[in-house]
Amino acid sequence: MAFWEEIFIWIAIVGYALSFLLFMQGLIFKKVRSLNYGFVIICVAVAFQTVAIIARWYATGHIPVMHTYENSLVGSWSVIVTYLILRFLFPPAQSFAVVVTPLTLLILGNGLMVGGELQPLEPAFRSNWLVIHVLFNWFAFGAYVTAFAAGITYLLKERATQGFMSGLPELKLLEELSLRLIMFGFFTHAIGIASGAIWAHSLWGRYWGWDPLETWSLICWLMYGINLHLRVTLGWRGRMAAWLAIVSMLAVLFAFFGFGHGSSIHTQMMGR
Repeated sequence: MAFWEEIFIWIAIVGYALSFLLFMQGLIFKKVRSLNYGFVIICVAVAFQTVAIIARWYATGHIPVMHTYENSLVGSWSVIVTYLILRFLFPPAQSFAVVVTPLTLLILGNGLMVGGELQPLEPAFRSNWLVIHVLFNWFAFGAYVTAFAAGITYLLKERATQGFMSGLPELKLLEELSLRLIMFGFFTHAIGIASGAIWAHSLWGRYWGWDPLETWSLICWLMYGINLHLRVTLGWRGRMAAWLAIVSMLAVLFAFFGFGHGSSIHTQMMGR
């Protein structure tokens, strides 16, 4: 890990942890000021994480896409950025951070446990298509994880309307956010898969090779397609929709972070 990258990422981690504590304080004791302070700290923390990503990009000479640490670094960043966009589009969703920040810390912690050794990009991955492919897949990942958080928040909010949970976003808003996030993730995921296929054809002369990670990515996409079908066409709402968002995330977690076996062109990128 580069020197400045390590400093910036630990500042971001402390910021996310402090923000979580402030949001908890604000919800439990109904302190609006604590919620506002927590949001400001999230903005500062994500700025430091952005600089950490840039520092690593500069040190390695490539976009951070290699191995568990870099995927955790950019993946957690995409989750926070998704939350910030939601916060500006839907101000009542501000307290949603009390669920998003712990998930961000868990993703970052997963990468830090493995370590962030600096490594050059393999020749096969040196293509402009890499940026497009990875960028849209991280858009999808951020949307899926945030929809997962919305599902958890919905179940918590549904069980108790009193106490600190009463300060969480309303059930109707959480359900709407979850649906919109999954729709956004589904379409950006499709672009990620399509761009990867085009890139694969330019490298190996085939669009699809049933590579294990390709297959799992397709499974994730199909699962979210079923999710949308059940919600939009069959009208699944409320608790069932929340559970759909949560269960669908299990395949994504395996594909992005549990994948470490099998013979695959992606193994050197996704593995340790």
